[in-house]
Amino acid sequence: MNRIILSTTLVLAAAAPFAAHGEDSPENPNRLSFGPRFGLNFKGSFQNNAPLNPGPATGNANHTYTDGYVKVDSSGNAGGRTWNWGYQNPSQVVGDTMQFNTPKSGSFAGAAASEVTGGPQYGGELIYQRVLGDLPFLPSGRWGLETAFGCTDLNLRDDRNASGPVLVTTDAYQLNGVLPPGAGYHGTFQGPGTLLGDTPTRTTTSQMAALSNHQKLSGHIFGIRLGPFAEWNFTRQLSLAASVGLTLAPACVDYDFSETTLLASGGKSLASGHSSKTDLLYGPYVSAMLRYDFSERWGVYVGAQFQSLTDLRQSTGGHSATLDQGATVYATVGASWRF
Repeated sequence: MNRIILSTTLVLAAAAPFAAHGEDSPENPNRLSFGPRFGLNFKGSFQNNAPLNPGPATGNANHTYTDGYVKVDSSGNAGGRTWNWGYQNPSQVVGDTMQFNTPKSGSFAGAAASEVTGGPQYGGELIYQRVLGDLPFLPSGRWGLETAFGCTDLNLRDDRNASGPVLVTTDAYQLNGVLPPGAGYHGTFQGPGTLLGDTPTRTTTSQMAALSNHQKLSGHIFGIRLGPFAEWNFTRQLSLAASVGLTLAPACVDYDFSETTLLASGGKSLASGHSSKTDLLYGPYVSAMLRYDFSERWGVYVGAQFQSLTDLRQSTGGHSATLDQGATVYATVGASWRF
């Protein structure tokens, strides 16, 4: 990216003294333009690939569930029992057993994948243009080079609720006649504490459940545009310019998700995650700008841009997200200054 910027700077510097300007060329060949920019058609796709893995269905092993845990204690689970366990809900006490659940929320119909197209994404852009000469085939036409720097705030959200059957792994551990502590109990590795049998009886069933899912992509997308432009003057004050070139877009994006699953049996599963990623996106752009100069130096403009950038992908906690800017459109408006 530094080589491209340096090359463009050298081209501008070398070409300036030799640029031919006709009678209709602007007296001031340099122009700065600045204004807000509104981006459309930003897309985010989300995947839930969370594994169903509470641990092996054997004793003397560590097991982690969405509503508790059963792990090896400091005695090495002497006598096939452990005090290093904990649970969340009263409904987990079933007869002389303690039951632990791990739902696979991705098994919801339609909940494993989703896609969202966000509303306007707001930002701004500073554009520098240097007129280098006249266009011989277009009366009152000029050409030159432009470079621009912009920044867009990203905010894509996907909030949804679903209900239906979900796959649940249930492990039952023997209490052996022991009265368990109240819900919310958390045993420790060192102990001592209430003993629970350490070998589970495992079943996998389909239960009705309700899912509440929230996912978000947020951050900042910077953009550096480089390319030639051509401009045609309808009158001395009104002009239309078009440009094409390359966009380099460093992006700093956060991905967050939170998920709650409520089982018909009364169990509750909570999951959340966060990741941050910085990447360099790139792709072509085309733009058009209609400008009105109300004085020799000052003017106003409106414009539109289309660009197609590479995707950005990231993941955390068995969930993944993709930012898709394959066909984004920007509307621009602002003021310009010649010098």
